[in-house]
Formats: sequence, structure tokens, C-alpha cells
Amino acid sequence: MDEKVTKPTIETVLERMGTMEERLNQRTDVLEERINQRVGTMEDRLNQGMGEMERINQRTPAGEESLTSRADRIESDSKKTRAKMLDLRADFRDLNVKLKEHFPELR
Repeated sequence: MDEKVTKPTIETVLERMGTMEERLNQRTDVLEERINQRVGTMEDRLNQGMGEMERINQRTPAGEESLTSRADRIESDSKKTRAKMLDLRADFRDLNVKLKEHFPELR
């Protein structure tokens, strides 16, 4: 057998390596494009979520102020109600004492 026929020449090996490099580059390019698309989609979703968070954060201080004002009003109303309740209790005791003075049998 002739060794020149069966053994590939250096040029053939280099051509095969070049072809393999091209295929590898094509596959890498496709993979890179797919990764870039997915990363882009994720960035879009993240940016959208961040925008939503920013809108919520902008509304939150106004909402907190509103809730604080409402809570203060409720607390004020509850203190007034408690004061009225204590006045009613005192009035009831006074009435009870006066009734017992006028009607001794209630004692």
C-alpha cells in the first residue's frame, strides 16, 4: 500500500480543522444568539418589575400619610368616646345616689 494515498496530507488535516472550526463557530453563534434573546427577555421582565416597584414606592408615602392621618382621627374619636363613656358612668352614679336618697327602699 502506498502511504501517500492512505495518510491525509497536512493540507487535508488543516482543511478539516478549518471546516470544523467554521461549524463550531456557527453553533457558537446560534447559541450566543439564543442566550442573548433569553437574557434580553429577562432584562425586559426585570425592568418592567422594577418600574412597577417604583410606581408602588412613589404611591406608598402618600398612602402612609393618609393612613397615619386616619389612624390619628380614629384615635382621637376613640378618646372622645371613652371620655363620654366616663362622663355617662359618673352621671349614672350620681343618679343612683340621688335615687337612693329619694327612695330609701332602693338601698
